[in-house]
This record gives sequence, C-alpha cells and structure tokens, in this order.
Amino acid sequence: MNGSGHSRRDFLQRSAGMVAAGSVVPYWQIAQGAEAGSARPGRKHAALRSNLVVNDDGYVFLFLNDNLRKEDLRRHLQSYCREGVGAVAYCVGDMSWPTFYPTQVGVPWSAVRDDAKSNLKMSRSYRNVENFASESGGYFGTVFDIIHGFGKKAVASFRMNDAHFTTDLSAHSELWKQHAKLRLGKPYGYYGKCLNYEFDIVRSHFKAMVKEFVELYPEIDGIELDAMRSPFFFPPGKGKQHAPLLTEMIRDIKATLHAQAKRLKRPEYLLTTNVPLTPELALSCGLDVATWDAEELFDYVSVGTYQAYMNHPMQQWKKILKRGTPVYAYLEGGPQTGQYYGLEEYRAAAANAHASGADGIYLFNYPCLFELLSQVPRRLENAGVEPLDLRYVGQPDLTTIAQVLDEMARPDLLQYKDKHFLFYWSKDTGYRHYAPDVAFVDRGHKQTNLKAVFRCYEDYDRAKQIALRFKIENVARTEQFEVTLNGRRIDPQDQSQSILYASNGRDTRIHTVKLGPYFRYDLSLKPGQLEKGENTLQIKPTRLEADLVGKIHLVEIELTLQFG
Repeated sequence: MNGSGHSRRDFLQRSAGMVAAGSVVPYWQIAQGAEAGSARPGRKHAALRSNLVVNDDGYVFLFLNDNLRKEDLRRHLQSYCREGVGAVAYCVGDMSWPTFYPTQVGVPWSAVRDDAKSNLKMSRSYRNVENFASESGGYFGTVFDIIHGFGKKAVASFRMNDAHFTTDLSAHSELWKQHAKLRLGKPYGYYGKCLNYEFDIVRSHFKAMVKEFVELYPEIDGIELDAMRSPFFFPPGKGKQHAPLLTEMIRDIKATLHAQAKRLKRPEYLLTTNVPLTPELALSCGLDVATWDAEELFDYVSVGTYQAYMNHPMQQWKKILKRGTPVYAYLEGGPQTGQYYGLEEYRAAAANAHASGADGIYLFNYPCLFELLSQVPRRLENAGVEPLDLRYVGQPDLTTIAQVLDEMARPDLLQYKDKHFLFYWSKDTGYRHYAPDVAFVDRGHKQTNLKAVFRCYEDYDRAKQIALRFKIENVARTEQFEVTLNGRRIDPQDQSQSILYASNGRDTRIHTVKLGPYFRYDLSLKPGQLEKGENTLQIKPTRLEADLVGKIHLVEIELTLQFG
C-alpha cells in the first residue's frame, strides 16, 4: 500500500490500463505531426514543439501553501506552460528521497511522514500529496495530465545524487540511512553525503528507481537524468576512470525505455541529461558525454553552472559531439544566492546562449521564484502566488517576467529588446558546478592586471543607451586603477563615467551576498567601444597601499542595453 489506500499493483494496472484503453490520450499521439524543434534525423520520438525546456523541482508547489489541490496545481503549471515552452522537466525525486508514489524500490512518503512532524514545510508537502490520492496517478499523474493538457511534453526528471535533505534522516531512504560507507565523504564538503557510484548497489538502485517510475507512468514523454544535482559520483580523481560505469548504467536505462516503448507501440521515450559547463569538467565527474554522443544515448544534453551564467562555451561542445547531439544552455534562475533574474536578465542570458551556438534553452528552477513570492504576506483566503513587483526588497519586478517564456526559444523575438547582462557575478568557485569565472590580483605578488572576458552579440548601433558597471572589491579609498576596454583606455576625466566608493562594503543587511569595501564604476559607452562577440575588460592598479595584503577582485560586471 502507498499510505493512501492504493496498492502499487492497482496503481500500475490503472496507469497502464488508462493508456491502453484510451481514457488518457498520450501526448505522443497529439505531437506526432509536430515540427521538429531539436529532433535529430531518424529519431522515432515525437519532436519538441519548441527548444525551450522549463524545469520544476516538484517540491516548490507542495511547499507553497496548505491544503493545495488540483485547481491550485493547474494554476501553478499554467503560469509557465506558455506558448513558447516545448517541454517541462518535472522533478520526481532523487534516488534516496521518499517517493510521492507507491514504490517497491524506494521508501514512500507515507512511511516517514510521522518522522517529519516537527518540520512544518515537509509535513505540509505530505499533506498536499495526500490531497491527490483520489486523482488518477496521484500527484505526479495529475501533473503529467495537466502538462499534456497544455500541449507540452512531460519529462520526468531524476536527480542523480542530490545533497538536499542530507541532514534530515526523515527525508531519505533506507539505502541512504543504512549504508554510510556508500557516501562520498569529507573531501566533497557539503556534497560529501551524496552516494558513491563506484558501488554496484548504488547504480542498480538508481536504475531500478527509473524503471519502476516509467512503468508506473507510461504516459510520460521521457526521462531526464539530472547530473547537475549534484555532479559528484566518484571519489576525487576517479571520475574519468569510472566514467564507463555510468555509461553502462545509462545504456541499461536507454534499453529499458526502448523496451517499454516497443511494448506499448509508442514512439521512443526521450532521454536527456544535464551536465557541468565544459566537456573536460563533465568527464572529470565521470560524465563521458562524447561517448554518449557517439552511441546516441541522449536526445539532448544541457550544460551550465549551479548559478546563472552568460558565457557558455558552446563551441567546445560542438567540437567533441561528432554525431550532433543537441546542446542546450542550462540557465539557472538567478546569479547569486537569494537573487533572482528579471525579464531583462533572462533575455540577455537567452540571447547570448543562442548567439554562442546553443541548440536550445534549458531553464532550471524557474518556478522557484514562487518561493520568493510566497514570502509576501497575503490574505488568508488567497492561496495563490501571483507575480509582484519586488524591487522594494532588492528583487526584480516579477509582474512581467512570464512573457520571457514566449521569447527565449526564438532569437528573433529577443532582438532589439532591453537586456541586462551579468558576468563574474560570484567569487565562489569551491565546487565543480559553480561558475568558473573569477578575476583577481594578489597584493603580495608581482602586480598584474585584473582581466575579465565576456561575450555580447547585440547590435550596438541600434541601442539607445549602453551602460557598463563593475566593482573593484577589497580596496582602500586612496587606491587608484586604470580601466581598459578592448585595448582602449577609458579616460578618467571623461564625463560619461562615475566612480563611487562603498567604504563599508556590503553585508546581508542590504544584500544576500557580502562584499568588502569596493569601488563602483559606471560607464556610458558608445557602440564602437564594444566588440560583437568577445570583449575584454582590464583593470590596472596604478596606486596601491603598500601595507595591505589579500586579493583584489573584479566582480559583478553589468552590461545594460536599452533599445526602447
């Protein structure tokens, strides 16, 4: 039993029977004639109608409020199942989380709900799941049905090794609890409690979770293997050596999907994945994307960083993927901890991704903005989270943000629209899936320039205003710097620039990310000062205080183009 009055056998028979009997019209039949968005020649699955995929972590909705039901779920999904979206990758869990469906492989939520009574939000999620017990397929069955009703593909996303909840024993399976030796351990810090894929039992467990789910929900359009949550699978230095283990596991999953598609006489299931930013970085994690491409294991792969990034190295991927597996730009919903994108940032990220050669856009965690919106007090009878203008608390105006979902898949719709590009937005490179770009000089070493390279492909001549802003951090007010953009010195007497100084830096009283004392430069640029493509900003120290030590950082580079 699954804790809601339904046995797994009943659930299985009902799910498969609904598809076979035609009481559910599978989305693959609706999309048979759709024009290919990212499909490759010879593929037998129904193509995406758009090359924009939106990821939903599955918990966002369940945590939003109490006593949520089907009509609330419909409003939630409708908010982002817009015309420009081709598919939704809906997270159905990690292999070690309690499941929101009947299971023989994992642990159902009903088995641990009593352990979570002191955790209000987790208990809320369980109560909300229970509200869907009478719906066909329970919570996830309702999700997939609604997504299909909006004309979108529904892909079940499995996080392969997520570190969320690793401090809460009530939120993990018996496999995770009982096998401490299977965890990766201290070298990976926060991610050390993730499981070690060297062990056969771990890989077999993950395969079994995927197989069970696709049998329970045969109506889905595909499976996503989310290796970005989190890209830690083997002990340090052993990723490349053990990559064949993950590849063999993926072959088995591919075969499972093929066998079920053949049995149901339906198009092939999609199989997709998310990996870190570069081919070398992915391989060091044990993710041999070049081999996957050679064997055509995936229908597309999305590449990116934990926090949002606008400098995707797409040409590196195009070079190694000889068989042409489509590469999507993996975009997070915000550039820093606790910060979210607005309309102009999303436009900028998508425009740069397309211009860099991306075959599509993968929007990770977009619905997490509703977590932000649900922190605003509302009337008791209002269970919704309609978008609000949150600029008064240092967040973006979210009232217009959804329109970007109709624009992101098409470069022509992004052209000549206001954009706000962000580069070098974090100094934290401590984990392999964090943004790698940092620019600094060490005061104790022979002085060199701070150098930042960023890309932009806009038509600068059409822009009515171009502004460049950046910060030089960990500096005294008396220190001086020379600024060079694309080899041309910026005249410090130029009236189009201003330099401000924050003597106490920035702390959490006004921002979620701290900075030491910093200069903020604001430059008004002419079109000829920027290159279409790669640009280089260099900062040369000309006067430093001799008694200071530590690093000086060039951070938070913002390029704003206004066309309207």
